[in-house]
Amino acid sequence: MKSILLTSTALVAFAGAASAGGHASPISFTGEATLGYNDEAQGGFYWDSSLDVTGTAGLDNGLTATASFGLDIADGNLGGDVMASDFTVTIAGGGASLTFGDTDPVAEANFADVSGMQAVSFNDQDRHFDVAGFEAMLVGSATVAGFTAQISYGVDNGAGNDLTGEQIDAMQIHVNGALSGFTIDFAYQEEFGPTPTIFGISGSTSLGGADITIAYADRDAGIDGPAITSTGISVSYPVGPVTVGGYYTMNDGGTDEFGVSADYVNGPISVSAAYDDDGTDGGDSFSVEGSYDVGNGLTVLAGLVDSGDAYYVAGELDLGSGATLLVSYADDDNNGANDEIGDPEYNAGATVEVSFSF
Repeated sequence: MKSILLTSTALVAFAGAASAGGHASPISFTGEATLGYNDEAQGGFYWDSSLDVTGTAGLDNGLTATASFGLDIADGNLGGDVMASDFTVTIAGGGASLTFGDTDPVAEANFADVSGMQAVSFNDQDRHFDVAGFEAMLVGSATVAGFTAQISYGVDNGAGNDLTGEQIDAMQIHVNGALSGFTIDFAYQEEFGPTPTIFGISGSTSLGGADITIAYADRDAGIDGPAITSTGISVSYPVGPVTVGGYYTMNDGGTDEFGVSADYVNGPISVSAAYDDDGTDGGDSFSVEGSYDVGNGLTVLAGLVDSGDAYYVAGELDLGSGATLLVSYADDDNNGANDEIGDPEYNAGATVEVSFSF
């Protein structure tokens, strides 16, 4: 994630310009704010606020230009200098687009793999920006005959990225489309520096009510370890209010992995249970999480995760107009400072929090 510093004066000037030119180029604002107290957090109280800005303009020849970025208004302080981040600009039209800025490389973001595929380790944003030293991503996309093809490169405006010295490097490709009842997915990453060449292909379909995905990936030796190939299959099937699922992945050069799951949804009750095994000693884990919609905007949640080493209980009350009140208690035996416990990612300890979306 790239960030730049804006002064309060610059922010006010931008807001005025946006208001004055709003009739020509629509600009939308969305944001959120959070205020909470946690008995295990340093200082107890925590708060933050952010604002997302998107501007769109219609160009000649049916083209549309879109620019967006985020503003971190406050994070444990009462404001001041504002950090701008996640800037992107896109030109689109005729089923094609070109995006420049803080966005994901296409193979890592989009490849439809199967859980446990150890060969699938495409470079992500952190590796591109923090390790390779790229300043932005350049992504092109085009849709033809029901297939969408995307290509991405890292871009460095200085002397070149930190791994190879090239100013444009680290190509990834992703292609997705439907063919004869199958959804086909293809992804490729070129080698650059110590990061390996990876390619993968998968196919998904529905058969007799079951959703099935079969995938294959091959990774050369490199920064992520020795050469490895992965072949995986996943199946999910609804049985009344329960959807059962499972996957099995063979990793030639690694360990085989498998897992099973069951998701129950019936009226106000939702329960999810999962078991996974990565093939190593002590590598199995299980979790059970559920929620109950009491009514009047109140939902009660509870979960036992990380094979019983962590748990949480919580209540979330919808206050209307994008506001939510959260009361939770969570505990993690292996990491007392954990702030991502369970699927809701609750803070360890007792928490009372109010959040607003606007």
